[in-house]
Amino acid sequence: PSFIFLCLIYGYWGITSILFCWSALIKATRIIGKKKQGFSFGALEAGRGLVAAILSSIAVILFSNIFFQNIFYKITNIEISSLSIVIIFYSVVTFTAGIIIWFFFKDEINEDNSESFIVSIKKIKKFYNVLVFQSLIVLSAYSAYKGIDYYSQYFYEILGYSKEKAASTMSNLAYLRPICALCAGIIADRISATKNSIYIFMILLTSFFILSIGSITISLNTLIIINIITSMISVFALRGIYFCYLKETNVPSSITGLSVGIISLVGFFPDIYIGPIFGYFLDNYDIEKAFNLCFIFLLIISFIGFISSVKLHLKKKSKLT
Repeated sequence: PSFIFLCLIYGYWGITSILFCWSALIKATRIIGKKKQGFSFGALEAGRGLVAAILSSIAVILFSNIFFQNIFYKITNIEISSLSIVIIFYSVVTFTAGIIIWFFFKDEINEDNSESFIVSIKKIKKFYNVLVFQSLIVLSAYSAYKGIDYYSQYFYEILGYSKEKAASTMSNLAYLRPICALCAGIIADRISATKNSIYIFMILLTSFFILSIGSITISLNTLIIINIITSMISVFALRGIYFCYLKETNVPSSITGLSVGIISLVGFFPDIYIGPIFGYFLDNYDIEKAFNLCFIFLLIISFIGFISSVKLHLKKKSKLT
């Protein structure tokens, strides 16, 4: 597709997924979780991660095997690329998911949603500082998550993997996501999500620091790979708990949707800036220096997440005492 058409597709994706689904999904998860917020959000992220990993594994098989292209040609008499096969696969899966939701999922959450928008805004103002810190935590964690998208290229360009091996390696590592998210959620129910996120950001900072100097000063590929895996574990764990803070900081359930909207507006902004920033580095510097700059950028962003986690934890403790 042309660049303009791709922009329209991305905009359409945003409307059909984020606008109609995201806040409702998080609010439903919070209501279902009750006193087990960590487990509830961890299970949500684990389920999403498991499905994504399974689909990714299937996509790698479809992409690397000409057998499926030949089948498509025999059925339709049309020649298409392996990438087109993968796109068709994800399209069919998404459409099937919509059919399943339409027929098998019922709205069983009966909650009073009669509160006016003005009242909700007044409540939001009371939790302004809390929502700022939560937004920055999500921003930092999601920046690191978007950075993972470039690990496959890192394996190919820096570590010398073939494109197929790089793709399959990332596909296999994606299975860490459900395990890490669920474990982080369970731990968050025991020691609190804010304290958990402080420890995770400390690990993430260490990994990004080593990766930011690794390809220049360290020739040990094993150490680099260990820190790549460690950073992925940390990011997946953060994604499993970063909406647990709503309950811990006593944000009223009645404004969960609006709160999630505000947090997501800031927190998922990396969807806009990570691509251009990393693209600039990769286009204007030699490949090793470019990736070092990418990791330095993620290191700085993660430090913001660490400070925000500390601030949020201290604020929560002060309210409890």
